[in-house]
Amino acid sequence: MENMFPEAMDIKDESLSERVVKEEPFCERLKFWKGTDFKKLLPIKAHYLLIFGGSSAIYPYIYIYAKQLGMTANVVGYITSAMWCITVLSRPLLGGLADHFQKFKLVLICILVTSIITDLGLSFIPMPKQETNSSSTTNSSIICHQNNSYYIQFRTDSCQTGFPDCPQSCFLSCSLCETNSADCINDVPESVFTRCIEKSTINCADDTAKNKCKTNLADNSTDAGYSIVKNPPLQIALFTTFATIFFICQTTAESLSDAACGKALEDKMELYGRQRMWGTVGWGIFSLMAGSLNHAFSASDSVTNYRPGFYMSVAFYTLDVFVISKLQLKQAKSTTNVFKDVGWLLLRPRILFFILQVTGIGMIRGIFTTYLLWYLENLGASALLLGSITSIQSFLGEVPFLFMSNWIIRKMGHLNVFTMSFVAHGVRFLAYAFIVNPWWGLLIEFLQGPSYGSFYAALTTYVKLVAPKGAEATVQGISLAALEGLGTAAGSLLGGFWMHNDGRQAFFQAGVLSIVFGMATCIMNGLIMCKLVK
Repeated sequence: MENMFPEAMDIKDESLSERVVKEEPFCERLKFWKGTDFKKLLPIKAHYLLIFGGSSAIYPYIYIYAKQLGMTANVVGYITSAMWCITVLSRPLLGGLADHFQKFKLVLICILVTSIITDLGLSFIPMPKQETNSSSTTNSSIICHQNNSYYIQFRTDSCQTGFPDCPQSCFLSCSLCETNSADCINDVPESVFTRCIEKSTINCADDTAKNKCKTNLADNSTDAGYSIVKNPPLQIALFTTFATIFFICQTTAESLSDAACGKALEDKMELYGRQRMWGTVGWGIFSLMAGSLNHAFSASDSVTNYRPGFYMSVAFYTLDVFVISKLQLKQAKSTTNVFKDVGWLLLRPRILFFILQVTGIGMIRGIFTTYLLWYLENLGASALLLGSITSIQSFLGEVPFLFMSNWIIRKMGHLNVFTMSFVAHGVRFLAYAFIVNPWWGLLIEFLQGPSYGSFYAALTTYVKLVAPKGAEATVQGISLAALEGLGTAAGSLLGGFWMHNDGRQAFFQAGVLSIVFGMATCIMNGLIMCKLVK
């Protein structure tokens, strides 16, 4: 059994990476399109471009889409955690079936067809109805409290002067306009709010929207009373069903795509980053396009129309079905017992530590991917700005680091690249915790490269090294189940609890947690380099 696995189990990580990465002059790396490998691998590049382009039109916006359907942050966290937990089983199971029958293209096509169906199902979920109360009227006002200004909508019949306390139905909405406002110094709050303001402003800290306060005050003076139903059962049921199936399909497609790329590359895994970066290019271009179309087809700033993005996704998945049929994949000789051989591999302490590292990064990314756009939208970001931020993540973050991933891995080693990911995520979270203007996100997202670009390339090449022959998709599925299953599920659940209380504090806590994880992995990497852990 020992000879089944690469000698990487007993050597330094730097030496292990040398087996994957071949030195290449920098000027030659810039001429990548002139090589025969570039043309030969065009179908796998096109597949990455289309499948990630289709996902980019849905995935970044699916959580704020749930928010628009009336779901609160903690409920979205519960749903997301459950979905990612399911992928822990679905990824290795479907990957194992693809390994056993060596039917990668057939499984991928079935997954894409199912994705199209669930995509359309998500797009047709009805918006929750608003509860109306004809006997009640609403009013709007900008209120000062502790030198902060707040834009508040309230029911005039419920908020009566002289009440000893304020009923829960008094306030309909509350947004923080400006901290330490010059207009509020030495100002006394209106008497109608003197006993209610403490309760109402607790939930306003995350809702900074300075540019909307004056406009809202002018446009929303008095109208019939209403309130949006929170966590409507029908919307939760439909969203959970379609989103779960969609997540199973997308996560499995990601695992199988990386395994299929390894088969197409054969023994040239040093070229993996140059194939995978086309998925990032597709994500960057089409997430911006989806954000722009969603913004253009929205009737108002308060309600965004996400259907253009859903329809874009259907078009790209349909095209990808034809591209997959053209892939040329080398049929590997399958190991006699896939699950038994993979089980032996997972008993290695070094591999267990690798899985723990990946799970930790998945936990941090779970908080980030689920709640970044949610947090920025609360800061007043438009749909167009959200799309621009996802494009910056791709083009100025991931693409350069994926292109140079071979050189980075050779210089640092796989496990040290994982440590760099923790540190970069920590700096990223802490930066977001202190911003007030969401446009700063365009600058912060340059950190997507060291946070995720080089990390994902290191993850995939490491799996290719340690996996038994013929079990690449199974091991890839296990590693990504740890990353986007266990890790992301835990991160979504923890992030939902933190975001429900205070979004700014949530990002600060996530940043500290990420840096602590990075310090711990740095210590463990040292033990591995000293051969104290094998």
